[in-house]
Amino acid sequence: MNFLELQVTLSFCVIFLLRMLGMFMILPILSKYGMLLDGGNKFLIGLSMGIYGISQVIFQIPFGILSDKFNRKKIILLGLFMFFIGNIISANIHSIWGLIIGRFFQGSGAISGVCMAFLSDLIREENRVKSIAAIGVSFAISFLIAVVSGPIIVHYFGFFSIFWISAFLSIVCMIIVCFFVPFSKKNILKQNKTLHSYKKVLNFVLNKVFFRFYLGVFFLHFLLMIKFTMIPNQFEISGFSLDNHWKVYLGTILISFFVLFLFIFYCKYKYILENIIEICILFILFSEIIFLSAQKNLLFLIISLQIFFISFNFLEVFLSSHLSRQLSNNYRGSIMSIYSTSQFLGIFFGGVFSGWLYSFLNFSQIFYFELFIILLWLIFSFFLRNRFYL
Repeated sequence: MNFLELQVTLSFCVIFLLRMLGMFMILPILSKYGMLLDGGNKFLIGLSMGIYGISQVIFQIPFGILSDKFNRKKIILLGLFMFFIGNIISANIHSIWGLIIGRFFQGSGAISGVCMAFLSDLIREENRVKSIAAIGVSFAISFLIAVVSGPIIVHYFGFFSIFWISAFLSIVCMIIVCFFVPFSKKNILKQNKTLHSYKKVLNFVLNKVFFRFYLGVFFLHFLLMIKFTMIPNQFEISGFSLDNHWKVYLGTILISFFVLFLFIFYCKYKYILENIIEICILFILFSEIIFLSAQKNLLFLIISLQIFFISFNFLEVFLSSHLSRQLSNNYRGSIMSIYSTSQFLGIFFGGVFSGWLYSFLNFSQIFYFELFIILLWLIFSFFLRNRFYL
């Protein structure tokens, strides 16, 4: 990477880390402290957690289209400002409905797709995978810090201090965007030459070529949510207490990122790189088979989880990387925003389906359902790749 690419990558890594740190810190403590808010009950607490994803789905595509028509830097600042407003609302209205409204505003600053499009504008294709992988690491670091620090901050400073800290971090992110992220004209030069109608934009971004990636990230996060509904129960059945689960998650995440970086920097096999998506889907299928046959064997459960995490992190990087290679500058923001929307839809539907299935199916039956979804994903991926390849 040259100096500009390194500056852009590090800037967005810090932005993603700080922004998501503010979001993740509330997760370990919301179920306990949410009941103490005015009007708090279990359903509304669940709504306050999930409404962030719904607002992300609603606003991802409009933000992407705006970033293609106007300057991406200004749209990112707008999204961070809306995130800031959401934190201020959550910190000042001491009721469950205030929290719900605040979380909705937090999610309405849906800039993930715009940021990824901005990266694609400024990073050369040969360095794009490394840049996206670095951002993936910042997500993992953010999650690990948040899970540990959230309860400590609430214990010493109170529940609403989390939102004040998150508001401060959003201001830091805006400063980084203003002074450290360079201006890019790539997304507006061609747009100024010809004004495209929204219908033409939609016809392009909803092209069947891109559905391989939209469906890929949807299925990936759909399976992730089902996985994490089942894993804690299986660990406890095997005799591994809930208090120690974080140790397994920490170890498997760190190992998976170590393997990812080794692969990115040292793998030179073109066939593997071209088929990495389908290879990772097969490994996820393999991990589910191990999980299904593990029963109460803790070692096999951990091995299965490790294979899943490695495959998951590979797909997080290579799905977006392969997609960005096929995009024109004019529509990059719109397409990456639809990609991010598909990700949040996968999280939403995966959570809903896992709760619904768990109400009338046993563990084995749910894992058979997962195997069916993975096979369906593999068939779609092969079909769309071979039939609609650009």
